[in-house]
Amino acid sequence: MHIPGVYNPTDEWLNEHLSGWVEKREEGRVVATLRAHYRVVGTPEDKKIIPHEYYSQTTEKHFVKKAEEAMFYKAIYKDIFKTHLSLLTQSVTYSDVLMEVMLHFPSYQSELMFLANVTRVDSDNELGRNVYHAHLKALSINQKSITKMIHNMSGQKA
Repeated sequence: MHIPGVYNPTDEWLNEHLSGWVEKREEGRVVATLRAHYRVVGTPEDKKIIPHEYYSQTTEKHFVKKAEEAMFYKAIYKDIFKTHLSLLTQSVTYSDVLMEVMLHFPSYQSELMFLANVTRVDSDNELGRNVYHAHLKALSINQKSITKMIHNMSGQKA
């Protein structure tokens, strides 16, 4: 069921974007890994996406206030804005690019999308394959994906 005004990713969106894993690190160790889909936001869209209604009111400075008001926002603020996140992918990735990342939360049957800058990229050879670790600095959360996640967590089906 589609909820009016709520972001619902389509199979086409997922098929058109690259996939990987996002790792959350604390004190140098991986504490969580989530499936992710992502895309590089190129020019001229990179100048238009942050002021867009989906992202303009959900930057880190907005989340500081929201985190004081509700535990849900405090968790997102801590886990997305204040944690070391890195995207693991087999696709070549570069520093200083803007990405739109979708994290999949299977236990909530929901996704959370956010914009991030790639601050650094490391590469490894794991099991004979090149793996790129793109270190992310979150800039803004997609408001529609937050709405959908809240809706799903409240026990209603989207």
